[in-house]
Amino acid sequence: MKQNAIYLLKGLFFSALIFILAILLLAFLMMKTGWGDSVMYPMLLVFFCLATFTGGRYFAKHAPSKRFLWGILFGTLFFALYVLVTYFISGNDTLLSDHAMTFLLTAVGGGCVGGMLS
Repeated sequence: MKQNAIYLLKGLFFSALIFILAILLLAFLMMKTGWGDSVMYPMLLVFFCLATFTGGRYFAKHAPSKRFLWGILFGTLFFALYVLVTYFISGNDTLLSDHAMTFLLTAVGGGCVGGMLS
């Protein structure tokens, strides 16, 4: 059980790192190309899915069985971490009112697929 917690923390760290770097890349591209907000939301979903896929695959790779369930667990925990960080940084709960279900399903789906392909 202790090993699973270590793999979970490593997966969360790698996923957060991937997501942060992808957001920085998106911000740079938006600044240089003049893309509007209509491009930002779909790209955030793609980056969110990529991050949870990668972390779910890493975490589930070390699970003995039912890896897709470990991937779902990872996606759910990554979404919870994202909500907490967003809340503490912005000070409001706009994510919870605007697109929470879309981000949750993206995180769970990305983690599940990553777990299945591990």
